[in-house]
Amino acid sequence: MMARTTVGGSTGSTRVVLPALLIFFICCMVFSGILQAQAVAEPATEPGSDPATEPVAEPAVIEDAEAVLAAELAAILKKNKKCLKCHSRDKTKTLEDGETMSLQVHREDYVSSAHGEVGCVSCHEAIGNRRHPSKKTNISISSQRDYAVEMNQSCRACHDKKFTQYEGSIHASMVAQGSTKAPLCTDCHSAHAIETMQAYHPETGFPCKKCHETVFHSYSESVHGQARIGGNTIRNEHIQSPTCSDCHKSHEVTALAIGDTLRTTCIGCHENVILLHTQWLPNAGTHLDIVSCAVCHAPFARRKFDLHLYDNVAQMPVSLQDGDETIQQQTQAMEQAGGSIFDMLKTWRDKPVGDEQGLPADISIRGRMEVQSGVAAHQIASKDFAVRTCDSCHKDDPRQSQNVTVSITKPDGRIQSFEADKDVLSSVTAVNSISDFYALGGNPNKLLDIMLLLSLAAGIAVPVGHFTMGKMIKEKLDKGEQ
Repeated sequence: MMARTTVGGSTGSTRVVLPALLIFFICCMVFSGILQAQAVAEPATEPGSDPATEPVAEPAVIEDAEAVLAAELAAILKKNKKCLKCHSRDKTKTLEDGETMSLQVHREDYVSSAHGEVGCVSCHEAIGNRRHPSKKTNISISSQRDYAVEMNQSCRACHDKKFTQYEGSIHASMVAQGSTKAPLCTDCHSAHAIETMQAYHPETGFPCKKCHETVFHSYSESVHGQARIGGNTIRNEHIQSPTCSDCHKSHEVTALAIGDTLRTTCIGCHENVILLHTQWLPNAGTHLDIVSCAVCHAPFARRKFDLHLYDNVAQMPVSLQDGDETIQQQTQAMEQAGGSIFDMLKTWRDKPVGDEQGLPADISIRGRMEVQSGVAAHQIASKDFAVRTCDSCHKDDPRQSQNVTVSITKPDGRIQSFEADKDVLSSVTAVNSISDFYALGGNPNKLLDIMLLLSLAAGIAVPVGHFTMGKMIKEKLDKGEQ
């Protein structure tokens, strides 16, 4: 009995111990695997490992970079503080032309400006890190304008893209031609109180208003200006009403009167203009090509026929280039002597084209209907007041036929217009220039009506005469044979 009990107890103990050992063994394997995984992962955080797998060190690198930038900024502001300590006073400098230039820089304006964290010597490189004031840094300045033109180049160091755009503008062209009124960077942005983009409000008219106050006044009273001032939106808030820079650009400012630039600019916002005009206007495409938008949409503006010399090879209006000083002098002399457009046309046609061929230029006269001034071009009214009647233009002796000009583009990009006699519209030479305006009985040039009737008569007479002559000759031949 005792032996059986012992054997049975031993078997029961074995059944209990074996599962416990198995569980212990499994736990050891799991624990060992965890330790091994940690051991494999530890080298990834060792020095010299890939920075992408080292997230712990990244904040430290960022903090170091921020510390360096903060130190550099502090050094710049410290140097600026020295400059502003002196230049915040009302100091002046006598220039070589005898004019007095202010050297005062208002501390608050500069510190709060977009350049508030830019070192003074970044723009004023002539001073640099040398002792100032001193004989070496006491630079001579011929005039304020010359100094502003020279400092214009310092803007390029940081704003090269914008400066390149400016170089292609009508403003830069005027500067290159020696204009003292053409704006430089500081004329629009100021020298030391430069506003940030967020603080700029174009609907106020600045900086364009400084030079174009009359034009801006016309714009502000127009449908565009009223929409911008009254809520900054138009067409159910789907598009903003334009400001100066939307049509003329900010830095690459262009004269919209050149070529088809104005038409393209208007269609850029009014993309359905062709479809809308086609619904009620005969020959809508022709009208949109040769009639300026403002002619109908600025109904109270005076209009004119504007004739310009057109290069048929280049397919663009003729423009004076830097090498055309002789032609420009001849053109001005013609204007003073009361010469006609045909004298001007002959001068341009006699101009040789190409260095080898020396062929005469293929120049003709083209015409457009325009408003008389840039001020009038901005007086755009609501479409409810737009001209929609044909007889406003197509009637005997309309108002705009009294005003005829001849235009040419100057080297600086501006348009130069000469007054012309209205009889030029009745000249045979000018027929091609206003042929696009023609409608039988609906044009002030009666010569076109006469020529059309003669052409129709000739067109009928030639085949009739040919048929009659052939019949007569045949009859004579038949009689001769008999």
